[in-house]
Amino acid sequence: MIIFAVWNFIPNISLPCLIAKVAVQTIFVIVLGTAAIRFSLWQRDEYGRERGRDPKHPERFPKDRRNDGRQ
Repeated sequence: MIIFAVWNFIPNISLPCLIAKVAVQTIFVIVLGTAAIRFSLWQRDEYGRERGRDPKHPERFPKDRRNDGRQ
């Protein structure tokens, strides 16, 4: 991130360097986005495990049965 911040202040970057910069930034966005999604899904699964739910089968709620006959 620091490298990209410094890279943005360099004036008159040549076209090959600009293309390389955009390519590397695109890869970083994909990697960081994937990491954020995986972390979010991991938190969701942990939240379900704390309540006794199976994250692989979320339709099964052993502790959340309703008393009015509906499930």
